[in-house]
Amino acid sequence: MIKNTNFILILITQIIGVMGSTMLVFATSLYILDATGSAAIFATIISVSYIPLIVFSPIGGALADRFSKKRMIIVADTISLLLIIFLAAFLFSGRATIVMLGITITSITTISVLYQPIVTSAIPLILDKEALVKANAFVQGVKAFSRFLAPALAGVLFTILGIHSFIIIIAFLFLFSVLINFFLKIPYVKMECSLGLVRAIGRDIHSGFVYITKKDRRFLKIALILGFVLMLYTSLSTVALPYIIRIVFEFSEQHFGNAKAATGLAMVIGGVLATSKKLKKWISLEYFNKWLILLGVVSLPTSTSFFLGSFSKNVVYLVFVSGFAFAMVVFTIIHILTFTTIQKEVPQELIGKLTAFVIAIVMVGVPIGQRMMGFLLVKVELPLIFFTISIVTIILGILLRKTFSRTGA
Repeated sequence: MIKNTNFILILITQIIGVMGSTMLVFATSLYILDATGSAAIFATIISVSYIPLIVFSPIGGALADRFSKKRMIIVADTISLLLIIFLAAFLFSGRATIVMLGITITSITTISVLYQPIVTSAIPLILDKEALVKANAFVQGVKAFSRFLAPALAGVLFTILGIHSFIIIIAFLFLFSVLINFFLKIPYVKMECSLGLVRAIGRDIHSGFVYITKKDRRFLKIALILGFVLMLYTSLSTVALPYIIRIVFEFSEQHFGNAKAATGLAMVIGGVLATSKKLKKWISLEYFNKWLILLGVVSLPTSTSFFLGSFSKNVVYLVFVSGFAFAMVVFTIIHILTFTTIQKEVPQELIGKLTAFVIAIVMVGVPIGQRMMGFLLVKVELPLIFFTISIVTIILGILLRKTFSRTGA
């Protein structure tokens, strides 16, 4: 464990924030899916929720480099808390609508993603470079643990309490996070600028854009590749997973919660593996394509599960979920590899902006993939969808074998 009080507090706020947002998305997703029963409507609402991430992520990155990171974290959690209180008021009054739930998901998801450039740029300020891989693994680990714990709790509590009391629990989580944030101590040096705030942020965004497109285009390549991969796999986890478990397999909320918990646990395992001494040399851009190939290979069980009709439903369920879990292990390592490289090789004053640009580019494909998945689930044979995504990922990894090698970077 890294013995740094500020880093530990960041980990605690990450746990609370991720648990709160994951439980909220879990509850509202089930509420929307059960209310409509439509993969197309569900996919549309979820996909639209990602659009603000693309628009506001570069702005968030500029703010992360220019303003106090502690204050930004407090403001973000406070806004999330107010949004949840607002939603709870409408739920208790019986005036909440599907559109309102979609707007809340969009807002909370946007705020949670804006955390990434803040945390990424804050870690090098409080830790030495030698500790960055371990620190990023811890951050991903606690976030993954939260995604493991949150659905497991949500699957039980949502069934017992219903959405009204469940939302109150989430509100208290964010209130606790706001209070914890006041104890954070993150170094901050005010950036003097004669320009107005809007022009200063515009200049910051431009400097990040110039860096990623001209000074070091490796990160642009990474962002485009990850964007394509995330388009495929996010659509599987956010649209296909709940639809197939709840509508196709007709399993309970608890089964859905267990599936989400399994993928969260897989991300914890990915974070632990990334800190392993045996894998240390593999956590570099030189091996980026090999991790992509492995990602495609380990996700193959999801497609084979549909051919196990002669087995019990529990066996089919386990095989289906295992593909998602294996994929999350590998994808977590790819994520740690990417952002550790940014922290190590990018100037401190550009880390937030560059992280935000990478996130924005990566997120472009997510709503497209989700909307496309909503269409495919009702028009194409399910095994074909999963098998195609696995094979395309493997082929992409093979084609990129020289892109980030020491001779081809």
